[in-house]
Amino acid sequence: MALLFMDLKRLHTFLILSEIKNFTKTAEYLHYAQSNVTTQIQQLEEELGVRLFERIGKNITLTPEGEELIVYARQMLDLLNDLKRKFADKNDYGRITIGASESICIYRLPEIIKSYQIEQPNIELFLKVLDTTDFMPLLTNNTIDIAFTLDVPISNSSIITELQIDETICAFSVPEYPLAKREEVMIEDFSGIPLILTGRGCCYRKMFEKALTEASITPKVVLETSSLQVIKQTVLSGLGVCVLPQLSVQKELESGELVPLNYMTNYKIASQLIYHRDKWISKSLKDFIATAKKVSAID
Repeated sequence: MALLFMDLKRLHTFLILSEIKNFTKTAEYLHYAQSNVTTQIQQLEEELGVRLFERIGKNITLTPEGEELIVYARQMLDLLNDLKRKFADKNDYGRITIGASESICIYRLPEIIKSYQIEQPNIELFLKVLDTTDFMPLLTNNTIDIAFTLDVPISNSSIITELQIDETICAFSVPEYPLAKREEVMIEDFSGIPLILTGRGCCYRKMFEKALTEASITPKVVLETSSLQVIKQTVLSGLGVCVLPQLSVQKELESGELVPLNYMTNYKIASQLIYHRDKWISKSLKDFIATAKKVSAID
């Protein structure tokens, strides 16, 4: 029995590494020493008698045998998770772990969670606030059951998308800001303008900076932070312009504290409710998905 669980642990590590393709980052996700990850993969390769990864410098790629193992590893781990969930859901008790972007956590999930808990009071909901790069590894290793992302529409054969809501991305400032008074704002008008932006990994920040680069403009970033509240408070102080999803500034727009600049974006960004293709969908998770769709349809 000890050997069985040791092998499953190696398979778990293998699946995470197959997604991230970096030993150091895999170790960070699993809270292991990097040597531990290396040892587990070596032991798994020795046990199976095949090479699972090609290592060329710092780059690693799956071998054909590694690609084949992914299918079996997921099946074996899913069987174990299936057994755990079977007992967790007994008598309508259990838990769901949700990974979500900060904007979703603040502006979309509260109503969904409130509605779901009225219908399913015995199901515990655990929420993890995540960056875009975190979702795939955590869905793959079943650390989270489902994810609510704010990103470009996902095209991945391993992912099932249950809900997709197109989001509007705009530039915002206080009403008295000079750019707010213009009938039309072009990308060139952001030259020299103080910008308060999200972190570098943010998809819509990348799109905005790409437009600036194409216009030969060096952005004047005076603050970058992953905190939406810090961004909004800084802009409300009149210190510059931000680029955010409209849903995250709805309250400030309604109160007139912030206004959208007359700058048109065509960024293809969406809120998406996703889970891994091989995920075992319990009754409680199925009900959560149904509630999310119902609440979002009302919105």
